[in-house]
Amino acid sequence: MGSSAMGASVLRNKIKKAGIEGVTVVNKAIANLSGDEDLIITQEELTDRAKQKNPNAQHVSVGNFMNAPQYDQVVDQLKNQ
Repeated sequence: MGSSAMGASVLRNKIKKAGIEGVTVVNKAIANLSGDEDLIITQEELTDRAKQKNPNAQHVSVGNFMNAPQYDQVVDQLKNQ
C-alpha cells in the first residue's frame, strides 16, 4: 500500500466489513516490497516505481488513499474469488 498506514486501515476495515477472511493488508514503502505481494495499491504517481519492484503483482493506482473508490473494486474482486 505504498507507505499509507491510513489507507491500509481504510482497506482493512472495508474487507472486514465485507466479511472477507484470510486477506492480509500491509503497508510498506515501495523500497521494501519483497516481490511476494499479490496486489499493490499505490498513489498514482508511484505506481510505475512499484511495478519495477514487483512486476508480477496486480497494481491498483489511487489518487487519494483515504476515499479511493478503487477500494470497493478490490473488495468486490476479493468477494468473487
